[in-house]
Amino acid sequence: MTQHEFDESWQNWHTARMRTITGPHGLASLVATHWLSPEPQRIEGLDGEWYLDGADIVGDDFTIEQGGEVLLGGRVLRHFRRDDEVALRILDPDAPTRAAVADIDAYIPDEAWVLTGRFTPAADGETLAVEEIDGYVENQSLAGTVALEIDGQPVEFVATGARHSMQVVFSDATSGDETYRFRFLRLHGQPGTDEIEVDFNRAYLPPCVFADFYVCALPPLQNRLSMPIRAGEKNLLTR
Repeated sequence: MTQHEFDESWQNWHTARMRTITGPHGLASLVATHWLSPEPQRIEGLDGEWYLDGADIVGDDFTIEQGGEVLLGGRVLRHFRRDDEVALRILDPDAPTRAAVADIDAYIPDEAWVLTGRFTPAADGETLAVEEIDGYVENQSLAGTVALEIDGQPVEFVATGARHSMQVVFSDATSGDETYRFRFLRLHGQPGTDEIEVDFNRAYLPPCVFADFYVCALPPLQNRLSMPIRAGEKNLLTR
């Protein structure tokens, strides 16, 4: 890949990221996460009462099943589940947080930050207790570990999710100073090989940067690095 192609590929990724954040129902449009129970309750800004029937969210006029959403007067009402807890999320195109997004500050893309790691899968069914930003501890599916060298130092990340689409939550020596307090990285394992590409240029800000109603995972101790990772997204730029 030429330098021009590399830069263009990153710019296309950045453009797609901005769409997922600033779209009418993008990440920055979340205005509420309401945790529900079988006991009917009223929700500010919505008509009627809302409650859980099993894992389904029930309102006066419709039911939202797990993984589902409905469009109501321009807003999206979305089902959200965490372990056995269920919440109704509201995404509003008129959210002040959406209007405030100008851009995302990022390091200049550098091929030197495209590394090759070695993936070791976890045992089937193995989980990882992950603390989230609101203090809740969720048991997430453990994909495995990714070993690589950064500036000659060995590093081993813990990755969650499925092997074909793993998530690494990490912090480094730039966190809380040059960059947000932690960042995410998506990795894609390939069948038939334990080698895996780790492109830190695609490190990205967690959803909780863009709205206060996300419950982002914090980096596990193993993913809190002492060296700087000067690649990927840094901070939100607001209007």
